[in-house]
Formats: sequence, C-alpha cells, structure tokens
Amino acid sequence: MCYGCYEEAGKPAIVNEKTKKAAELINEIYEQDDCGVGGYAHIVVDDWNLDDSSIDFCINAANEGGYDISEEGKQACLNCLNYLKELSEDERYSAMAINKQFLTV
Repeated sequence: MCYGCYEEAGKPAIVNEKTKKAAELINEIYEQDDCGVGGYAHIVVDDWNLDDSSIDFCINAANEGGYDISEEGKQACLNCLNYLKELSEDERYSAMAINKQFLTV
C-alpha cells in the first residue's frame, strides 16, 4: 500500500532469509479467500503499522475471533504476525517492501 510509509521509515533494505520468509508469509495471508485486505493482520500488513503494539493487537484479535474469517485465514494471519514479532522494525519494513515489490530480491 504505502510507499510513503516505507520512505518515512528510511527505506530499510535488509534482504535475508528472515525478510524473504516474512514477505512470503504476508503473501500467504492475501492468498486466503477471506483475507483480501489482510484479515486479522489488516492494520499491520495493509496499513504498515509495524510496531509491536499493533502486531500484538492483531494477534489478540485473531485469538479472540469474531470476524468472518476462516480457520485457515486466521492461522495464516497468526503465523505471519508471530513471525513479524521476532523481526526488528527495519526487517519488518524490508519484508513489507519485498512483498509490495518496492525492494527487489
């Protein structure tokens, strides 16, 4: 979505196994029938809110359920969010940039 968000973060360009895997996990969310706008991870993967509190908010929302999202969609979101949580913020921005093709691998 937001090239401006990437620029504001300083355009980190970390390309390693972790950022490539995170980009793939982001893509897996969007591959779910009911996650076209990011599912439970929307504010992270669609809106580029990559801070810990936003990731935690989305994890909690997924664990609570309540949206019309399949179990597969929920698991894709949780897999991605929990993985992103392990990365530095620069790695998170880099993974998003890889996923959105702002940064080529």
